[in-house]
Amino acid sequence: MPITSLDAVIYRGMSNTDDNYIRITADMASATWNTDATHEILTVTGLVRVVILAECTESLVGAGATLSLGTEAVADAWIADTTATDIDAGQLWYDAAAHVTNINTATAIVDKVVIGEDIGYEIDTAALTDGTMVFHCWWQPISAGSVVVAGAGGALA
Repeated sequence: MPITSLDAVIYRGMSNTDDNYIRITADMASATWNTDATHEILTVTGLVRVVILAECTESLVGAGATLSLGTEAVADAWIADTTATDIDAGQLWYDAAAHVTNINTATAIVDKVVIGEDIGYEIDTAALTDGTMVFHCWWQPISAGSVVVAGAGGALA
């Protein structure tokens, strides 16, 4: 099976200079990103492959808050509810129980095919009050005219 251009990025070294790379910074001190609600990080048009690496650059703060990752249809489809305060600076968030500083690529990334559903996270139970998550996204169109753009943190719908 031939390696596609996105496969080359994923398996031969991810690059933040790739044309189809988007970096979304969610500042959990801002009401745009930290409320007890869903938050859009990517808007998807058409059929695409997306690869997401979630990096915590400042420890998350917010008693009782949980965080999940998914699509507008199922906000916790990819990473189930995670105790937000368990996600610390310098860690990768890739599942509900484990957050680490180093891991195999295949485990650390969310690698999905999506058709027309926006992507985001949900904060549940309580709002966050501080912290920063950086969502690194590489994407590849599968159908003609497909595109992925950065979301603005508003409601995932």
